[in-house]
Amino acid sequence: MNKYFPLLRSKGLLMGFVSGRCVVIGEEVGLTSLTPPYLAPTTTGDVILKGVNYASSASGILNDTERFFGHQIHLDTQISNFVKTRQDIISRIGSQAAKEQFKHAIFFVSIGSNDIIFSQWQNSSSWNTLLDTIISRYKSQLVRLYNLDARKFIVTNSAAVGCIPFVRDLHSSVDSCVAVMNQKAQLFNSRLDSLLAELTKNLEASTFICANVYAMLDEILNNYMTSYDFEVADSACCHIAGAGLHGGLIPCGILSQVCPDRSKYVFWDPFHLTETSYEIIAKHMMDGSALQTVFLRFLFLVDAGNNNYIVSLSKANYIPNGIDFGRPTGRYYCGQELGFEDFTPPFLAPTTMGSVVLRGVNYASGGGGILNYTGKIFGGRINLDAQIDNFANTRQDIIASIGAPATPSLLKMSLFEVVIGSNDFISNYLTPVVSAVNQKVVPPDVFVDTVVARFRLQLTRLYNLGARKIFVANVGPIGCIPYQRDTNPAAGDNCVSFSDQIAQLYNTELRSLITELGANLEGSNFVYADVYRIVNDILQNYRSYGFENANASRCYAAGHFGGLIPCGPPSKVCFDRSKYLFWDPYHPSDAANVIIFLKFVIKTLL
Repeated sequence: MNKYFPLLRSKGLLMGFVSGRCVVIGEEVGLTSLTPPYLAPTTTGDVILKGVNYASSASGILNDTERFFGHQIHLDTQISNFVKTRQDIISRIGSQAAKEQFKHAIFFVSIGSNDIIFSQWQNSSSWNTLLDTIISRYKSQLVRLYNLDARKFIVTNSAAVGCIPFVRDLHSSVDSCVAVMNQKAQLFNSRLDSLLAELTKNLEASTFICANVYAMLDEILNNYMTSYDFEVADSACCHIAGAGLHGGLIPCGILSQVCPDRSKYVFWDPFHLTETSYEIIAKHMMDGSALQTVFLRFLFLVDAGNNNYIVSLSKANYIPNGIDFGRPTGRYYCGQELGFEDFTPPFLAPTTMGSVVLRGVNYASGGGGILNYTGKIFGGRINLDAQIDNFANTRQDIIASIGAPATPSLLKMSLFEVVIGSNDFISNYLTPVVSAVNQKVVPPDVFVDTVVARFRLQLTRLYNLGARKIFVANVGPIGCIPYQRDTNPAAGDNCVSFSDQIAQLYNTELRSLITELGANLEGSNFVYADVYRIVNDILQNYRSYGFENANASRCYAAGHFGGLIPCGPPSKVCFDRSKYLFWDPYHPSDAANVIIFLKFVIKTLL
């Protein structure tokens, strides 16, 4: 099977080798260029500063894996090739700049399935013994990459290898997947989960994320007709007649026959998926479901419409919100959120019940904060304590639906996204006029301590309710939003420095909190997302991102920067919305959100 590693890249992720072309996750978010192969003669000069692909078909973690196809470049050699690229980059931009680039690059590691598929030809007394060897070797390889300045890793687990045409035909399986091979894959994946948790905990400033390819392929195979419109899920589209019941015994080549409609097949050849299958997996990786299941979203910026069901001044279910989507939805944007059609439903929607909750629930509330007093100026809002109460209710519904024994496993594989905290400053400590007395009585550092102390209790409560993978974003440069600019006219055309200083003070304490919780809460994986750095980079270089305006709201009614009145029916909307960084007084535009998404998820998570 073709493996792609390590993908040193600041934009996008290479997914696979398929009929016609490679599938790139970056393509799902608008990226067009493919990461070049290391051995290509054109992979020189400035090209290497954008990413290099070191993968080799049929390679493995172990150097002895699969020798039938002749010479492969196994993982040890792939890393050695990266060492050479690293030296080339250092010679071009300097040691310090290179280290900074590696710190923000994505190292995409997709390998291990071949070590399982061809394990029966390895000299080992048992699978468990061989697995120990594989995991031990993999650990030293990943640590070697870390020592070469890699910090952000996406590591895919093994797919359901017992279901590929090659394994089916090798084991003469007629109708079903080969259970013993899938069991080997599951054992490998379990050990891999433990390894990645160990590395994240022990390697300072590292982030290891497991992409659950096994679950994704299993989902496709179990629902290939009803959910994905495939017709054939057990045989190769590209095959040689008579070479196995499933076309799995001879690789795709010039003598092969190709099925008339490739979009109806799950598998392209004996080992690889079709482009259609890879696109499905790519989409799921981009919406989070292959990076463990996206289950919960505590997201202020993407309130999915919970405030539609409460009495609140903080709502977005009216025009011109949703202007490019065709209708207002309750989200503070003009169009579809990052291009995805399936949104995680709001908790308060009457349709969020039954099996729907097993795919994810959005508990976010516009105006909500960590502190219960936050957002009081809006009237109704759901602050974080109440959001967690709502999750506790959903948790009970899940237990009733799938049973108490299965629920912890579901929650363990879920991703809890917590993006909150900005309102505790914007709509609490920094609220014009009403907060003036509070600012004199309570110093900024004392207020920040109060917010962080409350957040510690809330995140610990989530952990005690079964959350294990928790993604926490810091506070962005709030002094730069149109609302803060207009309510602090003394700043002129600059960002409000006092507001940004408080945000930075909070972010420093938050980072320490996330490190502390990750170290003390057994089995937890806390990821700290540096939104401040991402948004600040866009603000400082907005023209290089294609924006023409980085300080004013494109949906505006009052204020020099359009920041005094929320976007609503009386508001005016600028003609070319893609040129504005901000949609309304508080929120980024769709165009900005796409960029933030690329950096926020791909650089920090992925």
